[in-house]
Amino acid sequence: MKKHIKGVSLSILAIGFCLLLQTHVYAQQAPFVEEFDIAEVNTPVANCGDFIMIADGEGTAKLTTYFNRQGDPIRLLFQGRYNGTLSNSVTGASIADAPSVANIFVDLAAGTQTNIGAFFTVTVPGQGVVFFEAGRIVFAGSGEPVFIAGPHLPPDESTAILCSALR
Repeated sequence: MKKHIKGVSLSILAIGFCLLLQTHVYAQQAPFVEEFDIAEVNTPVANCGDFIMIADGEGTAKLTTYFNRQGDPIRLLFQGRYNGTLSNSVTGASIADAPSVANIFVDLAAGTQTNIGAFFTVTVPGQGVVFFEAGRIVFAGSGEPVFIAGPHLPPDESTAILCSALR
């Protein structure tokens, strides 16, 4: 009977040691989360020729950093929501950019970035939405996107539409 109890005790100790070892080997640093507010006040965003387009707005954002087993950052997730206005620096005419919602995933090991969301939802009273940019854009390194889904215009076309809406 003593041998049986001793064998069970040794088995329990061995299982406990294995679980402790396994927990240590597979332990991973918890994601690091930062939350912050976004604020733009009288920020010039584009030259429309005879006036400057000015942005004002506010929002919230969360940045989550994920780590591998060695504690190195491997992935970032940015989640943001913004409500703002764009205005004509000369006339004061303004249009709403709300809501703008962004989810941006960065794979630090692969060097890719994936943007998903409704990045711009610009409306003009009486006309409705005049500029809408949403969907998914994937970048591999710096430069042009490697994948685009949803309505997206080149920056110069986007600026022209917004300048026109503020005239």
